[in-house]
Amino acid sequence: MSVGALVLTGGVLLGALVLPPLVPPSVRAVDVPRTVPVTARSFTDAHTIYAVPTLSDKVTVGLTGGNGMVTASQCKPGTEIRTGDHILSVDGIGRIALVTGVPLWRDLSSGSTGADVKGLQKALIKAGYELGVTRNYDADTIAAVEAMQRRASVAADGRITLDRVQWIPSGMAPVTSCEAPVGTEITHGQPLLVAGETLTGLTFPDIATDLAHHRYVAVSGAAVVHIPEGRKVTDATFLSAVASSDAFAQWKKDPTRGIALGVKLEEPISAIGVPPSAVLVTGSTRGCVISAHKAVPVQILASELGTVFVVPQQSVEAVIIPAANASTSCE
Repeated sequence: MSVGALVLTGGVLLGALVLPPLVPPSVRAVDVPRTVPVTARSFTDAHTIYAVPTLSDKVTVGLTGGNGMVTASQCKPGTEIRTGDHILSVDGIGRIALVTGVPLWRDLSSGSTGADVKGLQKALIKAGYELGVTRNYDADTIAAVEAMQRRASVAADGRITLDRVQWIPSGMAPVTSCEAPVGTEITHGQPLLVAGETLTGLTFPDIATDLAHHRYVAVSGAAVVHIPEGRKVTDATFLSAVASSDAFAQWKKDPTRGIALGVKLEEPISAIGVPPSAVLVTGSTRGCVISAHKAVPVQILASELGTVFVVPQQSVEAVIIPAANASTSCE
């Protein structure tokens, strides 16, 4: 508060007004160098990054064979369909999956020949049955088909008839959605299931603030994966975790940005936290702090919530702030 000295002299009021200081003492005191303790910190550089997803192509599979009502279905999102799987029943008749590269467009039996027979033979071999690829529906093919039918608990006559099989294109991704639940009246070619649009990769953009020469990992729940030099992650376990996360669900609602994922250093760095005024900067990531009236070179890691994290070249327990007003400077 200002102090006034007032004197009445000869009927004239004389006064000497003492004005308050322009800068409060509490502020002026900051300019005086003082010592403050440092905080030991395990620095992880944890932050959020928006990864760009890669999805498989969308595939819609239509019903093979004749029309009818779906009376049973083993279709389930997330499953991968294999040759021989009992996938559904129409009008009480079971249909087994044939995963081939050539669509099934006709019945196949002894004497049939062509690319569709070759595709069937390749599918049977992949499923574990012993036969050759001859393009001819021979005795070995009949035996393999019978074995597959018995395993699927359907009539084992060794023939492929369109109303008892369901064609699935080879290389198809796991099922995304089932379009024909039990009770559905379905016709030939009508959508039975949709596959694809599943997560097959994540690309992590370069971040200017990432520390050079340090390895980073991406985190999704309990899943952790190393981010390779090419910045693209294809680890199936990690992708599965991301695909089932809230972050992925949010991205599907608004795909204008990438998928928000956590990123951190693979190996945390032992650092100290100091006030910003404790650091004298000499380069983009270099500087020094003043400790015990000596300049200690430091590597500057990051600034977060009013604290600068640095790695000193020697042990530091306290620093002087503001360093700019200390009698010692960086060498």
